[in-house]
Order: sequence, then structure tokens, then C-alpha cells
Amino acid sequence: MPSCKDLTADTTFLKCMVVGKAGTGKSVFASSFPMPAFLFDFDKGALTYRGKDVDYEQFQLNSKGWVEFEKVFSQVEKDVLAGKYKTVIFDSASTLTDLAMERAMMLDPKRSPTGGPLWNVHYQMVRNLVEGRIHKFVNLPCNLVLTAHVDIVTDAESGAVIDARPLLTGQLSTKVPGLFDEVYFATAVTKGKDTNFFLQTVPKGMFGARSRISGKERHLPDFVPNDYNEIIRLANASAQSIPKA
Repeated sequence: MPSCKDLTADTTFLKCMVVGKAGTGKSVFASSFPMPAFLFDFDKGALTYRGKDVDYEQFQLNSKGWVEFEKVFSQVEKDVLAGKYKTVIFDSASTLTDLAMERAMMLDPKRSPTGGPLWNVHYQMVRNLVEGRIHKFVNLPCNLVLTAHVDIVTDAESGAVIDARPLLTGQLSTKVPGLFDEVYFATAVTKGKDTNFFLQTVPKGMFGARSRISGKERHLPDFVPNDYNEIIRLANASAQSIPKA
């Protein structure tokens, strides 16, 4: 039987959620993962992956788009099991919830007095649709990247920032991160004309980042370059420097 003594960062599938504002390198990070890959391009951002061995599909933001997404996902599941893809990417989960809402609004004709969705009807349907699909996503035997936009929550009276979380519907913002081994927050730092992109790996301030491959030994620094290979190198180099018991 396998032993945990033999595990290294690059012998396990990296299942990662990365959260951040637009332009902070989330898709660039996803594009650094092992190829070939499949991209569920909900944000119409496939150009970021140009030149990479990445197959992709895009989906119209309507009820039919969700049906097509489920059809493509079923095929990708089979392709992963057949060894066709080393990485599967959802980019982004925030737009995936919009797609689920379009499906929910079609399935149930009820509307609010203003013609919008009902919290106890459509939002619950969205939660069930998205959570069910992401559960299947995290069970794929390959590397996974789920990107999400960040929702900055401020106090209505003072304007102070009180929370920063994935931009997802209701309890999904707390439940979905719990399904992933790695939850990083993307950030960009500009000095002069140079902009560098990093991933936060530990909880600091309002950002609840965490890393299982870093572990209690803190194999990863608090901020790492947004590159898969560099994260694996840092994790393994740190682990090798710790004396064996």
C-alpha cells in the first residue's frame, strides 16, 4: 500500500482555488499548470492561454448554456479518466453561478415583484446546481484550478472593509473553498513600471488563504509567484531540508 512518507508536492494532484480581482493573474496562474489541459471558459478569457496545449469550450449566458456545460463536463470526465488531460480549469466560478441562475430562472417561472429572482427559490437552485457540479469537479483525478472573483464587503455606515471572499452566491462563498486543498488569493504589486504577480498562501487580514502542501511546517512562504512549477519547487525544496525523524 502507498505510504505518506513517499509523497511530494509533485506526486499529488494540486487542487487549487484562486481568488482575486480582475487583472491579478488568476488565469495566468492556471495556464502554468501541467498540460494538456481543458478549460471551461466561462469568462471568455481563452486568449490568456494562447500558445498552450489547452482545449476549451465557451458557453452562452442563458439556460441552454448550462445544458451545454453539463454535456461538455460529462465528456471531459471521460477524457480525464482516459488520461487525455492532466489539468482541468474552471475560469471562473463567479460567472458559473451567473450561468446557473439563468438555468434556475428558466426552470421556475416565479419572480419577485420587480421581476427578478426569488431568494428562497432561484438562489437555492443556483446553490444546488453549482455545489453539485463543483463536487464532481473536485473528484476528477487530475490537477484542478478554480478561479473566482473577489467580493470586497464594506460596512454600510463607515465604509470600512469587513470581509473579502469569493464572489459566489450565498453560502457557496464559504462552502466551495472548503472543498479545495489549496486556496490562494491573487495580488499584483507595482513598483515603478514593473508589476509582479503573487499568490497569498496564508490567512492575513481579510483574506482566508491556506495551503495543505505547505502544512504546519510552512513549506511555502506567505507569498509565492503565481506559477505552478515554482510552487512545487518551493514546497519540495523546503520539505527536503527538514531532517528525517
